[in-house]
Amino acid sequence: MVRRMPAILCAICLGVGLLGILGSVLPVLSTAEENLGLDLLYWLRGVEKPKTEVMVVAIDRKSAKALNLPAAPHKWPRSLHAQFLEALAAYKPAVVAFDLIFHDPQSPISDQAFAEAIRKAGNVILTQPIDRETFPLLDDKGMPISRMTIEKQVSAVPALAAAAVAQAPFPLPKVPIKLNQYWRFGPGLEDMPTLPVVVMHAFAKDAFHDFIGLLKKTDPQASSALPDLNRNTSGMRDVIAAIQPVYQLFNKDDALADRLRTAIHQGRRGRPKSTRERQISAFIELYGAGSSSYLNFYGPPGTVKTLSYHELVSKPAASSRANGFSSLSGKTIFVGQTESDWFKANDGFYTAFTEKTGVDISGVEVAATAFANLMEMKGVHPLEPATHLGLLLAWGGLCALIAIHIPTLASAGGLLLLNGLYLGLAHVQFKSYGIWYPLVVPVLVQTPAAFIAGLGWKYRNANMERKNIREAFGYYLPDDVVNRLAANVKALRGGGKVLYGICLFTDAESYTPLSEKLDPEHLTRLMNDYYEAIFKPIKANKGLILQVVGDSVLAIWSAPQPDDRLKTAARKAAVAIQKAVQEFNSKVDDPLPTRIGIHAGDILLGNIGAIDHFEYRPVGDIVNTASRLEGLNKYLGTWMLMSKEALGKENGNVTRPMGKFVFKGKSHPVQVFEILREHARLSESETDTHRLFSLALEAFEEQRWEDADRLFEKVLKINAGDGPSKFYRKLCDELRQVPPNSDWNGAVHLERK
Repeated sequence: MVRRMPAILCAICLGVGLLGILGSVLPVLSTAEENLGLDLLYWLRGVEKPKTEVMVVAIDRKSAKALNLPAAPHKWPRSLHAQFLEALAAYKPAVVAFDLIFHDPQSPISDQAFAEAIRKAGNVILTQPIDRETFPLLDDKGMPISRMTIEKQVSAVPALAAAAVAQAPFPLPKVPIKLNQYWRFGPGLEDMPTLPVVVMHAFAKDAFHDFIGLLKKTDPQASSALPDLNRNTSGMRDVIAAIQPVYQLFNKDDALADRLRTAIHQGRRGRPKSTRERQISAFIELYGAGSSSYLNFYGPPGTVKTLSYHELVSKPAASSRANGFSSLSGKTIFVGQTESDWFKANDGFYTAFTEKTGVDISGVEVAATAFANLMEMKGVHPLEPATHLGLLLAWGGLCALIAIHIPTLASAGGLLLLNGLYLGLAHVQFKSYGIWYPLVVPVLVQTPAAFIAGLGWKYRNANMERKNIREAFGYYLPDDVVNRLAANVKALRGGGKVLYGICLFTDAESYTPLSEKLDPEHLTRLMNDYYEAIFKPIKANKGLILQVVGDSVLAIWSAPQPDDRLKTAARKAAVAIQKAVQEFNSKVDDPLPTRIGIHAGDILLGNIGAIDHFEYRPVGDIVNTASRLEGLNKYLGTWMLMSKEALGKENGNVTRPMGKFVFKGKSHPVQVFEILREHARLSESETDTHRLFSLALEAFEEQRWEDADRLFEKVLKINAGDGPSKFYRKLCDELRQVPPNSDWNGAVHLERK
């Protein structure tokens, strides 16, 4: 039978899950996810080399020194760039992208030489800077009410712009913001494609023709909005001009990318993707994933293969081939400044790999990285929002269940193991597919929260169990004992404490034949009602019930020193017990008349036992004597007897002396008194009876047997049922026949218990 999960447990699991969802939308934790979580995934993955045909040509201080050029790259003569392009053209690169700014003219001869080299190469793309101008907005009175920022692209000098196949911006955030994302289509710039996107289209222009064909076939209604590209006549300029119309088409139809993915998958029919099909898929992912994307860095600066600018310019082609420059063939080349701290170019960006080397990555290598990501379809992909929230909700619930249902140490180990497995899964997904699983919130927020919630749950349960145990123990032990045991269970072996105590012992008459007569269930119900009648008076008078055996009850009143208030309370309890038992007996078919004995003295009160069984009870002669006093009632025909030690100073007319008795096995006599009633005026006959009985008892102790017998007979004439008088008359007859020893002190020796 499966138990239903308590509502509070469900609430805890749900709460830890919702905590993760809430944390994921807080700016401080979302920032930590990028700064810590993503960094950890990069650290686990390590450095990778890009698979795409991409290289960086570095404009660096080494080249400036080798070519005797100024430290400012924008002052380098463009005729030198023309020479560089002519040298590079010998290796037939696929695309050349300059991440340099050429909006200021130089000498006409230098600009014309560079423009001619660009036109001759036919594959050069230039970077456009973005100029931001802020204007105040004025009200009717000419007062400023707001500000407006206008962004516009700044073109290269006309000759260079006309020669290049395209110009494209590449805006990136600056330090101290960590660089994690880039724009594929620039915001506020009429969705202009950025440099990596333009380079991608120039590099894979043949695949783009096939992509347009697949797009027209999949969505015939969109054909009118698409450019008519001819594979044989359309060049890089035509392909790049088609980017914006295609992007706008995807923006209007969110499901278009999914239909294209299905179409290309069905066209493969289970065979592996060809290079052309992979490039078509890359275009589908580019247009179907929005305007921005996370970068997937391959490693620290220099991970993308890098050559120095001067190596191509200063060496003849034959020497360059000998030095391995033939590998430039068919590759995409990004040219730009690579040293972020050179000439205060402010072109360095802080990334996840910066801390390893202390060097920021350059803008040109970021552009090369973004291009390689696009071609490899290996950007960093956060989970879809629904998947992300579902993961956090499920993770929180799972961690909470482990923390709640498993013991604390085991749950700590289990949560560590679970987090290790999760980190392993996140690492594999990131390394293989670039999928970014959240780490900070699940590992650093939800897991500790679940563990703390588990501790709280266990503490709550422990408190409830402790409360239940205390309540259960309360039925058997005094509250102070329960408190001591709750604080330290070793106190069970702590022995006891000597106190002054009053012991009250009860015993029910006719219990033995009654137990034979009734079935166990009926007997149990009867005895429970009987004990209820006895317990109430004891508790009402501040007594402690310590032992219940069969039909007998042992109760005590204890204090560090003798206290008459305890004696009075015990006596009142005895009278109240008799009254309660009489009421009980009047309501049942099987009455249980009850005898009571009370004695006082020093007791040891504590835990008595050994090995694994202990009982909390009083130990000492007064317990045994109280039991003997209860048994003495059988001989005297009384119901309540107490010793002189248990008498208080204020007894009034509530007791009468019963003489002195030496119980079997003992050597010292106990002076006994009968408890009559509590603070009531005696009738005339009762007064005469008690007076005559006292005189008779005095004669008995003085061995005047005839006088004692005569006086006891007078008592019986007044009260024929007086048990003590009957007992003593019989004893007088025995002692007349066999007189006691000469040292007899008037005490009656009992031969039976």
